[in-house]
Amino acid sequence: MTLKVKTDLGIIKVNDGIIARILINSAEKTQGKLMLSAPKAKVLGIASRVGVGDLLGNFIIEEYEGKYFLTFYGIIRFGAGIKNVTQTVFDSIEEEMRTLFPDKGGVITLKIVGVKSKHMAERDIEVKREYEAARQSDKHKRYR
Repeated sequence: MTLKVKTDLGIIKVNDGIIARILINSAEKTQGKLMLSAPKAKVLGIASRVGVGDLLGNFIIEEYEGKYFLTFYGIIRFGAGIKNVTQTVFDSIEEEMRTLFPDKGGVITLKIVGVKSKHMAERDIEVKREYEAARQSDKHKRYR
Protein backbone atom coordinates (compact mmCIF):
# COMPACT_ATOMS: atom_id res chain seq x y z
CA MET A 1 0.00 0.00 0.00
CA THR A 2 1.40 3.40 -0.98
CA LEU A 3 2.17 5.85 1.79
CA LYS A 4 0.40 9.18 1.38
CA VAL A 5 1.68 12.12 3.38
CA LYS A 6 -0.53 15.17 3.86
CA THR A 7 1.38 18.47 3.83
CA ASP A 8 0.52 22.14 3.49
CA LEU A 9 1.10 21.74 -0.23
CA GLY A 10 -1.32 18.84 -0.57
CA ILE A 11 -1.02 15.06 -0.55
CA ILE A 12 2.34 13.58 -1.48
CA LYS A 13 2.63 9.91 -2.40
CA VAL A 14 5.85 8.20 -1.31
CA ASN A 15 7.00 5.68 -3.90
CA ASP A 16 6.83 2.11 -2.54
CA GLY A 17 10.21 1.49 -4.17
CA ILE A 18 11.84 3.84 -1.66
CA ILE A 19 10.42 1.89 1.28
CA ALA A 20 11.36 -1.41 -0.38
CA ARG A 21 14.96 -0.22 -0.81
CA ILE A 22 15.09 0.73 2.90
CA LEU A 23 13.89 -2.77 3.85
CA ILE A 24 16.39 -4.45 1.52
CA ASN A 25 19.31 -2.39 2.83
CA SER A 26 18.29 -3.13 6.41
CA ALA A 27 18.04 -6.89 5.81
CA GLU A 28 21.46 -6.88 4.11
CA LYS A 29 23.00 -5.53 7.33
CA THR A 30 22.18 -8.87 9.03
CA GLN A 31 24.63 -10.68 6.69
CA GLY A 32 22.10 -13.27 5.57
CA LYS A 33 20.51 -13.93 8.96
CA LEU A 34 17.21 -12.38 7.84
CA MET A 35 15.68 -13.10 4.47
CA LEU A 36 12.78 -10.95 3.35
CA SER A 37 9.72 -12.98 2.50
CA ALA A 38 6.12 -12.99 1.41
CA PRO A 39 3.46 -13.39 4.12
CA LYS A 40 3.21 -17.12 3.30
CA ALA A 41 6.90 -17.85 4.16
CA LYS A 42 8.22 -17.74 0.61
CA VAL A 43 11.73 -16.29 0.36
CA LEU A 44 11.79 -13.36 -2.05
CA GLY A 45 14.40 -12.99 -4.77
CA ILE A 46 16.76 -15.43 -6.43
CA ALA A 47 19.78 -16.77 -4.56
CA SER A 48 18.81 -14.54 -1.61
CA ARG A 49 19.21 -11.41 -3.77
CA VAL A 50 16.06 -9.41 -3.33
CA GLY A 51 15.14 -6.70 -5.79
CA VAL A 52 12.73 -3.86 -5.24
CA GLY A 53 10.26 -5.52 -7.61
CA ASP A 54 10.36 -8.74 -5.56
CA LEU A 55 9.43 -6.89 -2.39
CA LEU A 56 6.63 -4.71 -3.76
CA GLY A 57 3.28 -5.96 -2.49
CA ASN A 58 4.92 -7.87 0.37
CA PHE A 59 4.93 -5.09 2.95
CA ILE A 60 2.37 -2.62 4.27
CA ILE A 61 2.98 1.02 5.09
CA GLU A 62 0.28 3.37 6.30
CA GLU A 63 0.08 6.66 8.15
CA TYR A 64 -2.31 7.48 10.98
CA GLU A 65 -2.34 10.41 13.36
CA GLY A 66 1.24 11.54 12.86
CA LYS A 67 2.81 8.07 12.82
CA TYR A 68 3.63 5.65 10.08
CA PHE A 69 3.03 1.92 10.49
CA LEU A 70 5.35 -0.38 8.56
CA THR A 71 4.79 -4.15 8.51
CA PHE A 72 7.02 -6.56 6.63
CA TYR A 73 7.80 -10.29 6.64
CA GLY A 74 10.96 -12.28 7.07
CA ILE A 75 12.52 -15.68 7.55
CA ILE A 76 15.33 -15.95 10.05
CA ARG A 77 18.22 -18.40 9.86
CA PHE A 78 18.30 -21.10 12.51
CA GLY A 79 20.65 -20.11 15.32
CA ALA A 80 20.51 -16.39 14.60
CA GLY A 81 19.35 -14.53 17.67
CA ILE A 82 15.99 -12.89 17.04
CA LYS A 83 16.85 -10.03 19.40
CA ASN A 84 20.15 -9.19 17.66
CA VAL A 85 18.77 -9.54 14.14
CA THR A 86 15.67 -7.44 14.80
CA GLN A 87 17.69 -4.78 16.62
CA THR A 88 20.02 -4.43 13.62
CA VAL A 89 17.11 -4.24 11.17
CA PHE A 90 14.99 -1.90 13.28
CA ASP A 91 17.91 0.46 13.97
CA SER A 92 18.57 0.79 10.25
CA ILE A 93 14.91 1.27 9.29
CA GLU A 94 14.30 3.76 12.08
CA GLU A 95 17.31 5.84 11.03
CA GLU A 96 16.16 5.95 7.40
CA MET A 97 12.55 6.71 8.24
CA ARG A 98 13.57 9.48 10.66
CA THR A 99 15.54 11.01 7.79
CA LEU A 100 12.53 10.82 5.44
CA PHE A 101 9.89 11.82 8.00
CA PRO A 102 11.48 13.71 10.92
CA ASP A 103 8.09 15.03 12.07
CA LYS A 104 6.54 11.58 12.49
CA GLY A 105 6.96 8.74 14.91
CA GLY A 106 6.66 5.18 13.75
CA VAL A 107 5.75 1.62 14.48
CA ILE A 108 7.87 -1.00 12.71
CA THR A 109 6.59 -4.57 12.76
CA LEU A 110 8.56 -7.58 11.56
CA LYS A 111 6.52 -10.74 11.23
CA ILE A 112 8.87 -13.72 11.31
CA VAL A 113 7.01 -16.32 9.28
CA GLY A 114 9.68 -19.00 9.25
CA VAL A 115 13.00 -20.33 10.50
CA LYS A 116 15.39 -21.75 7.90
CA SER A 117 17.94 -24.48 8.46
CA LYS A 118 18.05 -27.42 6.04
CA HIS A 119 14.28 -27.15 5.84
CA MET A 120 11.81 -24.38 6.46
CA ALA A 121 9.87 -24.40 9.73
CA GLU A 122 6.90 -22.05 9.66
CA ARG A 123 6.56 -19.67 12.58
CA ASP A 124 4.27 -16.85 13.63
CA ILE A 125 6.43 -14.43 15.62
CA GLU A 126 5.78 -10.70 15.67
CA VAL A 127 8.41 -8.21 16.80
CA LYS A 128 7.63 -4.47 17.06
CA ARG A 129 9.44 -1.25 17.69
CA GLU A 130 7.66 2.02 18.32
CA TYR A 131 9.31 5.42 18.54
CA GLU A 132 8.24 9.02 18.76
CA ALA A 133 8.92 11.88 16.37
CA ALA A 134 12.15 13.78 16.84
CA ARG A 135 12.00 16.63 19.33
CA GLN A 136 12.10 20.18 17.94
CA SER A 137 15.62 20.78 19.25
CA ASP A 138 16.86 17.58 17.56
CA LYS A 139 15.36 18.63 14.24
CA HIS A 140 17.18 21.96 14.32
CA LYS A 141 20.51 20.27 15.11
CA ARG A 142 20.08 17.88 12.21
CA TYR A 143 19.52 20.61 9.62
CA ARG A 144 22.23 23.03 10.69
